[in-house]
Amino acid sequence: MGSLPPSLHVVISMGDRDLTRGRLPLGTDRWKTIVKPIHTDRRALPYAAARNLAAELAIEVGAEVLIFLDASVIPGSRTLERYAKAVTKDTEDAVPAGPVLWSAPVLRLPPVANPALGYPLRQLHDLSLRAPGAPALAPGELQVEQRLHLFTPASFALSASDFQQVGGFCADYAGPGLEAADFVRAVSGAGGSLVWVGGAEAYRQPVDALTEDQESRYARSHAAVWRERWGAEPDHPWLTRLVGEGVIRRDAAGRIPDPPRR
Repeated sequence: MGSLPPSLHVVISMGDRDLTRGRLPLGTDRWKTIVKPIHTDRRALPYAAARNLAAELAIEVGAEVLIFLDASVIPGSRTLERYAKAVTKDTEDAVPAGPVLWSAPVLRLPPVANPALGYPLRQLHDLSLRAPGAPALAPGELQVEQRLHLFTPASFALSASDFQQVGGFCADYAGPGLEAADFVRAVSGAGGSLVWVGGAEAYRQPVDALTEDQESRYARSHAAVWRERWGAEPDHPWLTRLVGEGVIRRDAAGRIPDPPRR
């Protein structure tokens, strides 16, 4: 976990039997680990609800700084340290008022050369590809980001009090898609901000791409949830790409059709 080990590591199992039974790929006695399962429909994993559950469990045992990493993400050597300093305001940079989403680039890793050995952890930065759109900041430098759509839930941090103030993620979203944009909108509506944290980069391992059918299902389902919550049609680069590729369509009024009823 790098220069600053966590006080608590919370792992949410979404249908993974080994994880549900507490069988982690790696174990350590340097910090406490909690593993909890969450009800899962394999057609659309409950990412939003899983993040809420992880936060709830951490806050219950006294966590004041929450750092979220997707299962495919490897933290950098100073990811936790940089996030913790930003969240606790231990920095010389001016910090915005209101809830703050602290974020950092998630760099893409190539396929691992030898799955049995994994990645050489000290060479992750040299192996990785820089995230598009993310600024290059000095370690510890902070930069407020106006393009809120660049937020990714793959790696971010915020204080426990800010998470509770915003209300967490909307658990009506299942599968990946607009749940992150919805969360950002809730943060913005509470007077909050998105801020890049220099030196907190993390690294994403390759994952299987979604199929067109999956993206179509998630897009239509998420658009319906967005309309119900915000009273408007969602406008997001992900949806724009899917429309351009012909994966989904908008009607004459710009509406994305509702998903079929089960």
